[in-house]
Amino acid sequence: MKKFLFIFLWGISVTVFAQTQNITGKITDPSGQPLPGVTIVVKGTTMGTISNIDGDFELSNVSSESVLIFSFVGMITQEIAVGTQTSINVTMQADAIGIEEVVAVGYGTQKKVNLTGAVGSVKIDEIEKKTVTQASQLLAGEISGVTISQETGEPGKDVANILIRGMGTFSSAGNTPLVLVDGFPSSINAVDPNNIASISVLKDAASASIYGSRAANGVILITTKEGREGQLKISYNAYVAQQSASEIPDFCDSWTYAEALNEARTNAGSGLAYSDDEIELFKSGTDLDNYPNKRHYKDLIESGNGLLTRHNLTFTGGTQKTKFLLSTGYLNQNGLVDENSYERYDIQVNLNQKMAENFDVAFKMSAYQSSANEPVTYGGDSVYELINGAVRLNNTISGRKSDGTYGYLETFAPEAYMDSKSFGEDISKNFMGNIALNWEIVDDLKLTGRINYRVNDVRSKVFVPEVYINESLTFSPSTLDVNYTDDTDLTMEFLANYNKVIHNHRFGILAGASREEYNSNWVNASRDNFTGDQLYELDAGASSNMQNDGSSYTWKLESFFGRLNYAYMEKYLLETNLRYDGSSRFADENRFGFFPSISAGWRISSESFFQDKITWVDDMKLRASIGKLGNQEIGNYPYQKSIELGNDYPIGGILESGGALTTLPFEDITWETTTVTDIGVDLTFFNSKLIFTADYFVKKTDDILYEITVADVLGMSASEQNAGSVENKGWEFDLKYSDKISDFSYSIHPNFSVVSNEITSLATVEQDIGNGLFVGSSVSAIYGYVADGLFVDEADVNSYATQPYTGGAEPGYIRYKDISGPDGVPDGVVSSSYDRKVIASSVPKYSYGLGISGNYKGFDMYVQFQGLGGYKRMPARWQFAFYNGGNIQNWQWKGAWKESNPDRNAIYPKLIEVGSSAVLTQNSTYWLMDASFLRLKNVQLGYTFRKGLIPYINDMRLYVSATNLITFDNYKEGWDPEMEMQSGGSGHYPLTKVLTFGINVNF
Repeated sequence: MKKFLFIFLWGISVTVFAQTQNITGKITDPSGQPLPGVTIVVKGTTMGTISNIDGDFELSNVSSESVLIFSFVGMITQEIAVGTQTSINVTMQADAIGIEEVVAVGYGTQKKVNLTGAVGSVKIDEIEKKTVTQASQLLAGEISGVTISQETGEPGKDVANILIRGMGTFSSAGNTPLVLVDGFPSSINAVDPNNIASISVLKDAASASIYGSRAANGVILITTKEGREGQLKISYNAYVAQQSASEIPDFCDSWTYAEALNEARTNAGSGLAYSDDEIELFKSGTDLDNYPNKRHYKDLIESGNGLLTRHNLTFTGGTQKTKFLLSTGYLNQNGLVDENSYERYDIQVNLNQKMAENFDVAFKMSAYQSSANEPVTYGGDSVYELINGAVRLNNTISGRKSDGTYGYLETFAPEAYMDSKSFGEDISKNFMGNIALNWEIVDDLKLTGRINYRVNDVRSKVFVPEVYINESLTFSPSTLDVNYTDDTDLTMEFLANYNKVIHNHRFGILAGASREEYNSNWVNASRDNFTGDQLYELDAGASSNMQNDGSSYTWKLESFFGRLNYAYMEKYLLETNLRYDGSSRFADENRFGFFPSISAGWRISSESFFQDKITWVDDMKLRASIGKLGNQEIGNYPYQKSIELGNDYPIGGILESGGALTTLPFEDITWETTTVTDIGVDLTFFNSKLIFTADYFVKKTDDILYEITVADVLGMSASEQNAGSVENKGWEFDLKYSDKISDFSYSIHPNFSVVSNEITSLATVEQDIGNGLFVGSSVSAIYGYVADGLFVDEADVNSYATQPYTGGAEPGYIRYKDISGPDGVPDGVVSSSYDRKVIASSVPKYSYGLGISGNYKGFDMYVQFQGLGGYKRMPARWQFAFYNGGNIQNWQWKGAWKESNPDRNAIYPKLIEVGSSAVLTQNSTYWLMDASFLRLKNVQLGYTFRKGLIPYINDMRLYVSATNLITFDNYKEGWDPEMEMQSGGSGHYPLTKVLTFGINVNF
């Protein structure tokens, strides 16, 4: 009876004390201001909510025995027991000096305050402020020491080039950093920007040497978003944008061109190109077929609608055991040129499953399919060359005439190509999936096994039909080229992590091994003489001239690595990294390389003598590091003697297929090795309002692969050998200030870096003019004459040093200085042998950025400036007036030297028709263009609607943004200083200004 009574009373007590209730409350920051967006979850359940714009929240049917978890980025997570409370007000506290903030490092994460290496990072809140088409664009202006340049605006190819701490090599190994997505090699642009949680850049050897032979150019770590415990959340992000050319060159009208060409012909002593009557016909516009004013370039780059749309739908949620994220994306980007577009579909699945208390599984999968389309020229050249051709066509040349024929210059007829069925198409399919098993075998010891598989398939087609120009000219035959490429990459890793704290000593030990195998296969086929232009398959072409080829290659990398972290009292920090890499790209005796690093840090602010006297400094840390990195991107098996096929020989009067050894290999080549020394300081002031980081580094690359010159008697060329070195020195500065004034919070984040680049050795020579390499100068040096203005008259010509012009110098020509001669002193004759020198560098010396953000009662603002400085560029050949029958711009016509006004400092020489061998257009200081610029890179204004205003929607944000809005520079009129401008066949594609309207909705 007593037992029954006890059970009865206990049941009543449980019923009484486990009642449910509604909970309301308000969440504020330390200053008492409302804090919206705080996540409140009932511990152990999926029940939860988010505080609204006023910091208020409400939860229904909460058990009195429940515990509420309050979390917010940058704030300390709090747990509060409900009990009998129905109103819970919480003041969130900022992480003291960011102690809880972690950043991604090699094979793991570390608290930022404990870092001893140089690591830059971009967080999710900074990423979400930008609307970009390629993930590489996210880094522009964000991190010191990272030079970002976007050279093209072509859809699908508008990627940013990334350079970390200067150009370390001039060899084929390249300067591209290693990119790891969720720990595995990939491309930064393979990731949908909407799925990125954070980006870390490992800049020095201490942070990057754990990746050994692939880390010489720095390492970029990308972490994708993951599911979170709590109820299902759905987010939809979308925007629509309009693109336009950032700059458009101003070419002369047809009648002005005619007048300018007449002047050029007069200057050359030849007959006029156009009569006065013909010039009047150009002006009148009465006969557009024969006397047009056709703006070929402007019409071409405005022929596309430039529309850009992006959509992303993401589902996240989970329990304590299972967390998931599913994200799908779609991008459609139309180019500035008609028939030029890029379309992409993305999917990302991240799943974390806790199988037991000490065992969990993480699965991540991403895939995308993209399709890039462009019009092509006769010969199958890309849209770049199509635009390049439009630059050369002056306004006196017709486009499409009324009778259906076309105007043209040589083989350039952009309107005819655009009207034809010609096209280039690239379809890419990319898959990357990995699984990780994590087993905490005992306390502090975790074992991890990971495997990753990546596939990239690309199918390319280029179709060029017969193109009719007029009765006397047809470009033929029609051709089709098809290429298939299949790349696979398999990586397997085993990691052991041990972390232990013994009194004031903290130890962290990582040991691991990995194996990577990369395989590539490709096949190419072509046919010509198609029966029409409607069927773009090989079988539709003639078999009489069909061609095909193909090949494959593989390489493997086997590695062992480890790391030791040690901290005493969290103020004396030490880290060592070791990696032992073996690459199949080297001969057996040079196959393995050892890459160590060591770094140390001292948190001076933790010393008692500092804490007692300097209270306004929250944290002060000194860092120093040195380490060795490698670069194994040297091609496949360059040490082997390879027989080149296709060398046919006559045997008995019959031409037989054969092969030959055409390159003499150096079998003992080894890694390009980079040694980086770094000294840095990290400072935090005024309760984390002001954060400052500075670094000084020396980065020296030795054993650079260089193809030395050999005597012709050898009968073959020599392959590259380790015979060069490059040194980069520089400073990096990052500053961030954040504060709040009443309802207005703001942040200012400038960064600046300076890098000096120099070739320090080059085999046994001091210069290699043919390859543009000079000891003591930068890797991308510009070599040429030193200009001394223009000749003003014949007396000036006769009194000056003899010039290298064919036929002699004339008034209005560039005066080249006589700087040396056979005896090392000026000899009165300017020649290419003795009177040229390094006149500039085309590698940016300075990079800088400034981010400004603010929030006020639901309104938010973000402004970013980005720029590069300290470098020059030469004009592309087709930018010179009348170059090989080409065009002329208005600034050239108006600023040209004239006999009636013989200005020594005129901005353009006397007008003449020039060719590819003209000395007037050779590299000289006269033509150097200052490519430094400061760009208003991003501007974004948004407003977030309060929760409850719209049913079923937690919050909704509308925004408008602009990209590449204004550029401040001293570059030539009509040309963007950041844009690629090559003299050869690659041409250019204008950068774009982008105006965007977007929406973010969370359900």
